Amino acid sequence: MSELHALLREFDTAMLVTMTPEGLMRGRPMEIQEPAELMDCDLWFVTEDEAAKTGEIAREHQVAVCCYRPRDRAYISISARATIERNEEKIRSLWKPSWKAWLPAGPTHPHAALLKLYVERAEYWEPEGGRLRVLYEKAKALVQRRSAEDKLNPPKHI
Repeated sequence: MSELHALLREFDTAMLVTMTPEGLMRGRPMEIQEPAELMDCDLWFVTEDEAAKTGEIAREHQVAVCCYRPRDRAYISISARATIERNEEKIRSLWKPSWKAWLPAGPTHPHAALLKLYVERAEYWEPEGGRLRVLYEKAKALVQRRSAEDKLNPPKHI
């Protein structure tokens, strides 16, 4: 898990994917928080407990988190089990000014909640040679009428 935490520090935004009541997958951007600040889970986010995602997580605890780092085209894909925690004291102790965009009343926002994720599987892709190699392999594959997938790195399980 420490390898995943170290990698996550290099990403600032993730897409949290939940399941709607209709069975559709729904993603939304979330600000990645420092994992070490909340030791009783693997990954966490702050939200409002009346948000659609909290209702979706209450019904279906399985979620996915996807991260992308544009500078070198690296990706992280996480499968996790999520829970919702309403703990005003904990939220006050973790409070960051950037959260005010989601919780305008500040750390005492009446609907503040933490989404705690327990990672079940994580994969990481970082193409050797970075972006230029990816572009080269894609162009070469088009010319040769084959897939570039076999020439690029397979995911690393972390």
